[in-house]
Amino acid sequence: MENVRFGVQALQAMPDYSTLKKVALECDRLGFDSVWIYDHLQFTYGPTLECWTTLSALAEATKNVRVGPLVTCNAFRYPSILAKMAATVDMISNGRLNFGIGAGWHEAEAAAYGIPFPRGGIRVEMLDEALSIIEGLWTKDKFTFKGKHYSVNDAICIPKPLQKPYPPILVGGGGDKMLRLIAKHANAWDGGFTDLEGYKKDHARLKAACKETGRNCSEIENTFQSRVIIAEDDKAALKRAEKWCAERKGKPDDPDWKFAVKGSPQTCIKTLKDYVDAGVTHFTLLFADVASLKPLQLFAEKVIPEFHSY
Repeated sequence: MENVRFGVQALQAMPDYSTLKKVALECDRLGFDSVWIYDHLQFTYGPTLECWTTLSALAEATKNVRVGPLVTCNAFRYPSILAKMAATVDMISNGRLNFGIGAGWHEAEAAAYGIPFPRGGIRVEMLDEALSIIEGLWTKDKFTFKGKHYSVNDAICIPKPLQKPYPPILVGGGGDKMLRLIAKHANAWDGGFTDLEGYKKDHARLKAACKETGRNCSEIENTFQSRVIIAEDDKAALKRAEKWCAERKGKPDDPDWKFAVKGSPQTCIKTLKDYVDAGVTHFTLLFADVASLKPLQLFAEKVIPEFHSY
């Protein structure tokens, strides 16, 4: 079985950049595979640093951990500019960029910033064209593309990304149209916030999309995103989970709460192994109380080693 990898989504809703940097550096020290940040412009629960400028800083600050957006909102930036930005971050990080991207979902946020936000099917079309442009700029000396939504003419992207042919592309999203896009473009698919049976059904739909488009599904890495609330024992973890839900004013059917991995290290290991058995090879995890660093340390010490030979 392919080695299981663990990444951390270090949300920018922290007091300041120094706190976020502290979390990323600890992930680097502890041996996590990747650190991810979201691409949002405003949220209701605190400050939000801009994604790609923050990634540049984290790429410079860290040494070994991979960095990436989970996921870039395609609607926020013209694809040729985004290709240039990502190539720059890949160079700054010495080839440690994971390129996460999606069609976007937060319409109110786009409206607040005056950014056009067409209906879902159009946004998927735009993402398909955007990825064609980005891949072209990363691999061709000059690239021309004339699409329905975007175009470039003899565009040059130098320097190219250090990773060849380009940084791994992770696409987040569901729906049949999006899954066909993932089958066409992605090196990794980001699922998550569902139970085991829900994940199996989503993965089966991806396999069907790959068959339809002629893609070998085994070429696409299966990543899984989940909240983790870990403590030394189950009772303490569940108590913290209930407090976290109350702090966020979460509802019992909120997937972020309902399907969170909650419990002691042994309970977390059991839950995560079920997903590994279903095909997940890379977890992207959101830790409660991450700024304290303690959940990261407990997870790295007692959970990750159980997957080294699993």
